[in-house]
Amino acid sequence: MVKWMKLTQNQHLGFFAPGLLLIALQELPYAVMPFLSLSANPLMAMQDKSPLLNAIEKALGISCILTLLFLVRGDAKPVSLHSKKEKGLFGTAMLALALYYVGWIFYWNGRQSLVLILGLLVAMPPIYYTLLGLWRKNSAAAVLGGLFLLAHLANVWYNFVG
Repeated sequence: MVKWMKLTQNQHLGFFAPGLLLIALQELPYAVMPFLSLSANPLMAMQDKSPLLNAIEKALGISCILTLLFLVRGDAKPVSLHSKKEKGLFGTAMLALALYYVGWIFYWNGRQSLVLILGLLVAMPPIYYTLLGLWRKNSAAAVLGGLFLLAHLANVWYNFVG
């Protein structure tokens, strides 16, 4: 982990290198999808109905990822799983990622209900990022992850139902 510049008492502009792997793990299903021949793909065919809601969702998602990667605590270790709290938060983040993968397996096998899409494919990435922010004691990333969850759910819901 690199710390470039002190921003506050215990926050630095820096780089959390393991964060690249953690983000890549969330993006992995999108790398797999081009190799699958799906009879239906409602997520990729979805048209955005609200440019404003779409812009808010994208801005929050990008901001969440950037704060996870570039905002680091002064006392942070590259990977810390020493306390029960750290183990619990990291383990819960990995559970959210696993549920996300399960959702994609169902989706790729033709089970593409709105409940599955919203519950596992839309909600899990922001929950995963929120939990990673909490694990890293990065409150900005955790708050942005929570806001991203609301915007992501609202945007996809509106695109499908609204």
